[in-house]
Amino acid sequence: MFTPVFAVAAGWLAGVVAQLVPGAHLDETQVTTFMVAATTAALGSGWKWLQGWQQHERLVADGKAAPVRSSRERRSRKAT
Repeated sequence: MFTPVFAVAAGWLAGVVAQLVPGAHLDETQVTTFMVAATTAALGSGWKWLQGWQQHERLVADGKAAPVRSSRERRSRKAT
């Protein structure tokens, strides 16, 4: 749900970093390319995570993997 927000933030942050790094003299085209690369990397990471999570959900539904417990469930088990 937040992947597009993180992708835009990664692109914006890459642009800021590219302009602030001393000694890196980048023109507008190079800064834009750097921003697009950062955005693409963020989108790719989000896509890969989503694929892995969906595969895990399918394996749980098929009974081939155990469901992931929430951190709240893990804490309550340790306390008892």
